[in-house]
Parts: sequence; C-alpha cells; structure tokens
Amino acid sequence: MSHPQIAVSVIIPVYNGEENIRHLVECVLAETRVKLELIVINDGSTDNTRAILNSIQDERLVVIEQANGGVSAARNTGLAVCRGKWLILLDADDIISPDMIVNRYTRAEQHNCDVLVCNGWCGGPGDNLTGAEVHKHQIYNRTISGFEWIKHAVSIREWPHYVWLQMINSEYIKENKVKFHKDISHEDILWCTELALANGRFYFSPEADYYYLKNTSSVTNHDRYYDPRAYSYIDIIKKLIHYARLPKYAAVSRPLYIHALRETGHFSGLYRKKIKDRPAVRKAFHENIHFTDLAKGICGIHEAWFLLRLWLRLR
Repeated sequence: MSHPQIAVSVIIPVYNGEENIRHLVECVLAETRVKLELIVINDGSTDNTRAILNSIQDERLVVIEQANGGVSAARNTGLAVCRGKWLILLDADDIISPDMIVNRYTRAEQHNCDVLVCNGWCGGPGDNLTGAEVHKHQIYNRTISGFEWIKHAVSIREWPHYVWLQMINSEYIKENKVKFHKDISHEDILWCTELALANGRFYFSPEADYYYLKNTSSVTNHDRYYDPRAYSYIDIIKKLIHYARLPKYAAVSRPLYIHALRETGHFSGLYRKKIKDRPAVRKAFHENIHFTDLAKGICGIHEAWFLLRLWLRLR
C-alpha cells in the first residue's frame, strides 16, 4: 500500500536548545494543511534537549541523535533522510509565522521554481518581532535563473545567504549534489552560492515569514571562536575563487571574484580586531589565496585601496 507523498520536509539541527526547541517544534507541527515531516537532528546536546524532544508525541516528528559534529554535519544528516518534495531548513532558536509552511508551499508550487526565497526580520529578543527586513532589493515576484541572481545580488551588494529564507525542491538538491561544507562557519554562503551556480529557477517573495533572533551569546560571538571563523572565511574565499575559474561558470566569473573580495572584507575585520594567532592565520591566508585573484574583484578605487591595505597588513 503506497502512502501519499510528503509535501514538505522541515529540518532543524539543534545543540543545547532546551530553551527554545519545544516552541519551534510545536509551531511546525501545528501546520496540518500540508503533509509534512519534521526532522530534528539532536547534535550531541548535553542539556535537556533530548528529553524535550522525546516528550513530543507526533508521528510526523523524526528525531535523530548523533554525536556533536556541527550544524553542517547535522543538516547533511537531515538531507540524507528527508522524503519531502520540498525542503525547509530552520535554525532551532528562531521564530516562524503561523502560515509560513503553507504559504511557502503554495508559492513554490504556483511558480514552479527550484528555489523559493522569502523574506524575514532580523532583530533582538526585545524587538517584539519588528526587526529590520533581511533584504529589500531582490528581483521580486518573478522567476530568474541562478546566474541572474548572482549577478544581481553582487551588483546591488545584497546577497541574502540565509538557508532559513528558502524552500527548495529536494530533487534540485539531489541532482546537483548540493551539501553543506562541514567544519566551517558561515556555511550558508557556500550553500547559497552552489544553489545559484546550479542555475535553476529562483522565485523571490518580499513577504517576511521568519524572525531571526540575534544571539550575542552564541558560540560564533565568543572570543575563542574568532580564529576558527577567520579560517572559515579563508576556505570560503578560496572556494569562491575556484568557482570563478571554472569554464562552466564563465558567465558569472566576474561577480564571483567580486564576491570573493567582499568576503575578504569580513576576514580583514576579524584579523584586525579579534583573532589571537595572527601569524598562523596570515600563513593560512597566503597558502590558500593569491592577491592577483582578489584583484580581479576590484570595481573601483575603494576596493583597490582596501586590497592594498590588506596586502600591507598581511606581509
């Protein structure tokens, strides 16, 4: 006996999320208008997360326990087992609107896209869900190609690298073998870039349905994490340059070089103010990135001056 196809798979990685995970899980499971499965990957939590998840009785909830491997590894675990036609990736400590899932599903089906990108708000816990919109200058209410998105996002300096804004056709991910790069932070950057480089159909909605809570106490804001973040930016910049060199991406080679140079700005900020082992980070930068490649992303005197100062700083 065959079962009706699952319309939407929702994947949530969680690590020590006892304060928020019940609320988000119950919000997702409150959606009954769409046949869904909710996959929660408990990434080695040491608090009460496991007991909370086990106390929720719903056949649509799938809980996977694994040793702590980071958010990318947890998301990849979810990708390997999800069965839905469409996929939503959420963060465990954020807030969704009550109609988010059904509205995204309706739009994605209506516009026959590979990736639906919605909007969201970004703010602190005391902002009462009235934070700033994540993006304001995308090409709204029409379908564009992934290459078009790269060109446009780079040209306007607004590329929303946030997986939680997306609803993605699962077959698109499988066909293009898109996965999260493990052991790096800011993994959303490469995920979104590779989704776009597959050059599918992207549809953008200006309507916000997700609230991203800025967490100043998160591990990424801890001073022990600044050096790993710098190494992650080196990996990201290196990969963006690699993509730019490939003949199959010639149509977006120039925007990718520009994007690599802009991500170098984030690396530079960490290097100047926050990292501890500067010699090791400087060595890793020179071993992986050439300034001649970064120079291909220069658009004007501002970028040229930035790159010169960075070169002097890293000599």
